[in-house]
Amino acid sequence: MNQQIKSIIKRIIPPRVVYKLRSALVQPNLVKARRIFEQAEVKPDWLGAEMLETLQRKNPFPPEYGYDPQSLERRGKERVREILRLINNKNLTNFLELGCWDGMVSCILHRHGKITTAIDNRSEGFDERAIREGVKLLKMDAAHLEFKDESFDFVFSYDSFEHFTQPDLVLQEVIRVAKKGGYIYLVFGPLYMSPKGLHAYRSVTVPYCQFLFRKEVLRNFTHMKGLEPIDFDQLNGWSLDNYRELWNRFSHSLKKVKYYEQIDPSGLDLIMKYPSCFKNKTPGFDNLIVSSIEVLFEKI
Repeated sequence: MNQQIKSIIKRIIPPRVVYKLRSALVQPNLVKARRIFEQAEVKPDWLGAEMLETLQRKNPFPPEYGYDPQSLERRGKERVREILRLINNKNLTNFLELGCWDGMVSCILHRHGKITTAIDNRSEGFDERAIREGVKLLKMDAAHLEFKDESFDFVFSYDSFEHFTQPDLVLQEVIRVAKKGGYIYLVFGPLYMSPKGLHAYRSVTVPYCQFLFRKEVLRNFTHMKGLEPIDFDQLNGWSLDNYRELWNRFSHSLKKVKYYEQIDPSGLDLIMKYPSCFKNKTPGFDNLIVSSIEVLFEKI
């Protein structure tokens, strides 16, 4: 029921309006946290294992994301609605999805009459429904696309760019295979330096645990509690600044049509309480509070 309510709200109230309202409410705390962060000493600082236990109790586990067949299809339909709204009846036919996992977004697009190709570096997640529907599902490295130049009208990716080991090479390849005048749509997060950036939701629920605790403390904690081990190698570690620099590097090939950085204020209290744990790991406050990026480029 909660997912149905969220889906209805998304249709009625544009996400950007929700984000703006939320940002306005937390603005005073953002200003305060930024000031404390900027005045903090730059020194190595970590919290002890006993504090991890305390903070974990204060941060409950989030609701399940949902990987059952119904959730995959629902999420696919929601994302296709976003894509179709973006292209606004433009005559785009050939679509490529990067990091597709189950491939259900491409499956729903195929039902709308699009020619869809979807790739992932692992094939075990491919959904049989997408295969039956006619999606071309391929196991492939996104940094080495096996397609001819200018093959696709629209290249897109959801929640994968923060995982790609070399996102700069991936973007370079995407530009190569996109047609001139075609579009590149990327939605991804949480970014590594943001509150949930370690992607450890089912193990350690503490915001910024990657900045507050050493890896061995996190490993020992999950082992002792019988929790899912954290895969520290699943993320590229790129900051918001890294991505901003990447967009600028390819500005001669790409024009921004839409760009949005979403703020996550969920760990501001920790920044204010333990500022030196953060200051020695990044010089930029924005790296800590921007959780995800949504960008639509046109290839020029």
